[in-house]
Amino acid sequence: MKIWPFSRSESSTTYGTVISIFLMALIGFIEVFIYVLFYPPPLQYWLIMISMDLVIYFASSIFLFQFLSEPLIQLLNRVKHTSITLNPVPQKGLRGEFGEILRDVDRLAETLKREREGLLETYSEYRNIVESLDEGILTVDENKDIATMNKGLEKIFSTTRSQWKGRQFEEFLRFYGIIIDETKNVVRVKTLDKRLIFQEIPMNTSHSLMLYIFEDITTLSNLEKALGRAEQLALLGKMTASIAHEIKTPLASMKLSVQLLKKQSPGISEEARETLDILEKEIRRLEERSMQFLTFSKTTYDLKILNVVDVLEESIKLARIRARERGISIELTKLADKLIIEGDDNALNSAFLNVLVNAMDASNENEKIEVKIEKVRNYALITFTDHGSGIPPDYMDYLFEPFFTLKANGTGLGMSIVRRVVNSHGGKVEVKSQKEVGTSIVIRLPLSR
Repeated sequence: MKIWPFSRSESSTTYGTVISIFLMALIGFIEVFIYVLFYPPPLQYWLIMISMDLVIYFASSIFLFQFLSEPLIQLLNRVKHTSITLNPVPQKGLRGEFGEILRDVDRLAETLKREREGLLETYSEYRNIVESLDEGILTVDENKDIATMNKGLEKIFSTTRSQWKGRQFEEFLRFYGIIIDETKNVVRVKTLDKRLIFQEIPMNTSHSLMLYIFEDITTLSNLEKALGRAEQLALLGKMTASIAHEIKTPLASMKLSVQLLKKQSPGISEEARETLDILEKEIRRLEERSMQFLTFSKTTYDLKILNVVDVLEESIKLARIRARERGISIELTKLADKLIIEGDDNALNSAFLNVLVNAMDASNENEKIEVKIEKVRNYALITFTDHGSGIPPDYMDYLFEPFFTLKANGTGLGMSIVRRVVNSHGGKVEVKSQKEVGTSIVIRLPLSR
């Protein structure tokens, strides 16, 4: 309520209401007093009373507005401004107790401003820490709706927080095929083929938030599997090496005996000679298999400076002997005559021959195998291309596994030997295959510095 009807301020105060009631009571008291003093009141009494009422009202209103209500309203407006912006305002026009009150308000505003800046800085630091974590962090409110998530979670699930904010947490789990068991330890994400460590942490807040932490252990799990496979292969290598050594000597004796028998028996029947030829051929095949086992079990190589182009040409020369039997041609394209690497020429020769033998087995008669060697940056790039039926996509992941083969009489060690030799030389093997078009095997070997 305003005590001065012509005030420019639209504010009103409780003090204004109290003062207005006090003025009305004062005027009424004076009127009653004069009425009793001059009873019965004449007509001029009413004129005098009305004039006095107006004079008292306006004089009191002006006095009280100037000295009480206006400073109070001004103080109220300034306090409102300070409470919203936390910035002090000029103290012009306010003196005495009102000025003291405003100065106290300004000091409180400065304290609150410092506290707010400190809280904002702390919030920013904690937010940066949470956003920089590799672990995925997700919060869920009391309605099981997703409230927040960090960048780690976006990276793990290849999503964005705007896509899931406000949606049900159960919907999130169903979408990614996440199955949480009773132990709530390791979960599997079916749609992404990932393994995660899952933690559920209740948060002691007024909103009953629940914190969920997802840690991606897919790489670690794969490394553990690879380590286990490496240990198995190492054990397998020792076993195969032992077996190969055991059968190598008897095979050599058997081969020598067959050759002596053929020389010392020139008059044997054709059927017996054919049997000896088959026996010698099978002994030779067993020797090749035992050599493959020995090569597979070998883990160290005699590295020396060599020209890989010369090693490749030697391998192709040996492979052409077998290729001529089926009319298969092997064409070499050299884009560099000298590529120096540190390597074991025997091991590399064995790896190249295994690739060429696989290419010949996949090719039809009178087809062509293309071999190209070139320098790409700091690597020697060797590409073997055949035009056979290609490798089925379902078998690509098992191509380098030991004892996995698509050939009826194969051992499944050829490509395993290739990868082991190339990896031991710091290189890499890549396979590209298309059904009914052919297969390309690319070997990348680092050049010597």
